Amino acid sequence: MILQSLSQRLSSLRVGQKIGLGYTLALGIAVSGTIAGFGIGHNYQLQAAKQEEYSRSEVELLHRLQSRVLQARTHQQQLIPLAKYPDKFQDEYAHLLKHKAEIQDIWAELKVFLAKAPQTDKHQATISVFLQTYDDVPQRYTQELALQVERIRKLNLALPNDVEQAQRIMLVFTNSDLALEFDGISDDLVGLIDQAYEEFEEAALLQQQASEIARGVVVASIGLSVAIAILLAIFTSRAIAQPIQALTSIARQSTEESNFELQATVEQNDEIGTLADAFNQLIRTVQQLLQQQQTANEQLEAYSQTLEFQVEARTQELNDKNTQLQQLLKELQHTQVQMVQSEKMSALGQMVAGIAHEINNPVNFIYGNLTPVQEYAHNLLAFVQLYQKHYPDPASEIQAASDDLDIEFVQTDLPKILNSMKLGTDRIRKIVLSLRNFSRIDEADFKAVDLHEGIDSTLLILQHRLKDRSDCPAIQVICDYDSLPLVECYPGQINQAFMNILANAIDALEEANVKRTYLEIKEKPSQITIRTSRIDSKWVKIAISDNGTGMPESVRKRIFDPFFTTKTIGKGTGMGMPISYQIVTEKHGGKLDCFSTPGEGTEFIIQIPVQQKIYDDV
Repeated sequence: MILQSLSQRLSSLRVGQKIGLGYTLALGIAVSGTIAGFGIGHNYQLQAAKQEEYSRSEVELLHRLQSRVLQARTHQQQLIPLAKYPDKFQDEYAHLLKHKAEIQDIWAELKVFLAKAPQTDKHQATISVFLQTYDDVPQRYTQELALQVERIRKLNLALPNDVEQAQRIMLVFTNSDLALEFDGISDDLVGLIDQAYEEFEEAALLQQQASEIARGVVVASIGLSVAIAILLAIFTSRAIAQPIQALTSIARQSTEESNFELQATVEQNDEIGTLADAFNQLIRTVQQLLQQQQTANEQLEAYSQTLEFQVEARTQELNDKNTQLQQLLKELQHTQVQMVQSEKMSALGQMVAGIAHEINNPVNFIYGNLTPVQEYAHNLLAFVQLYQKHYPDPASEIQAASDDLDIEFVQTDLPKILNSMKLGTDRIRKIVLSLRNFSRIDEADFKAVDLHEGIDSTLLILQHRLKDRSDCPAIQVICDYDSLPLVECYPGQINQAFMNILANAIDALEEANVKRTYLEIKEKPSQITIRTSRIDSKWVKIAISDNGTGMPESVRKRIFDPFFTTKTIGKGTGMGMPISYQIVTEKHGGKLDCFSTPGEGTEFIIQIPVQQKIYDDV
């Protein structure tokens, strides 16, 4: 009954209304399908964006918490060597309390953040267990540390024994179970951060899947609309063609039979009824309908092309966002590596300073006693000579002892031995001073220093790689120093940049010397040239060049890229030059450029301001 009623209603429509109804249905399905596709895709993208934003915030919170825990632990460990410097000890402890307050704030922020976590977050249970496990550890850690600090404050740190007792107190606390439990926070955070990164990658994948779902719905709606348009065209064609065929048959029959009394039966109330009055009008009507159909097809094709262009533009936009996310991940990894490298350099500086201090004390003791020993030996030898002068014929027993001692040889050789010992201790004192100048462990802020001292200390540390060997002559170092003012900088970091550049120059020369014989190297020796100069009253320049094999342009362009290295596995990490570039440009507001010519050598030029405008923490 429903189909019959629908058929009657369609029959009552005019031909134009039938065609318009068919195309309206086809276009309506295509438009509604497209809107539905974009709506579904937008819904999925909103969910994925929320998940992505949550994962990004989670990673940031966990990173901040891990950073403050590591900084607090580092400041606590630095309290040990600073026990004999009450002012520095108090400053270091103040930094630790600052990080302790930051840890508490981040801990509370993480709890609030976790309470707002979506139900789809698989990481929520793990973080909850982590917070419950270590909820009271930071508080207990700082309370116990405060007790130990209070014990140290009661000591008289002007006395060596009290200083040693204070250092033992801090050392015992550093190795205590509570301190190790506090370290466990940082260890567990590593796994939590990895899981957060996995959720972040899943959110990015959901973004891509949402785009694919939207595109699939749009394509399906277009296909469905095309199929319906074909069916409607067939239905309309039949509804129009059958009456026309009947009318044509009657017209032919009327013409062939000359039976003008035949009448065509028209059951539809449309333009075909009018065709019975005039056959020529039928032709014009059919032509008009064909033109309308062609126009509608052209409009549909234009709409399809516009829709395809919009889909391509949206796809390109999503690809650009994926590229930005990959770049962000790469920058996060770079930041993490730099933080680890900074911790390594800090530990190395502490170790070098400690060794230099331990060596310096006994060496100073020996060096200080050599002068009176030389004076005593000189006086004793003068006394022996005076005795020999006035008693040329001593007793036989004294003469035998003199012969056994070879007193003449002792008189000649003893001053030489003492002079050699003095030269040796002086050499050790210079090496220790160079180690202290290079590490600059006691200089954590900007300080006006002589850059030439830092360069000379670095060269002395690298002396073992520059000196003559059995298979290769020594590398010549030419220092062309100009008169430079004192430069405000982080001395330890600038020395680290000098060390990285000079070590790279030595590596390049050693690599070039592998292909040359000893005589060839002797005739054209390997050289490192260091030139310093003043650019103007505000800037200085340090140029470090070598006469190695140089590097091609493709390598030179990537020399400051993180993890890029041309060295064999195990010999280079690819972080020396990027860290040096960061020290010069970001930490000191300077410039670091590399110039190289294949077959001639490489030159690094450092330009840094004499005075710094902004003073930031390292």
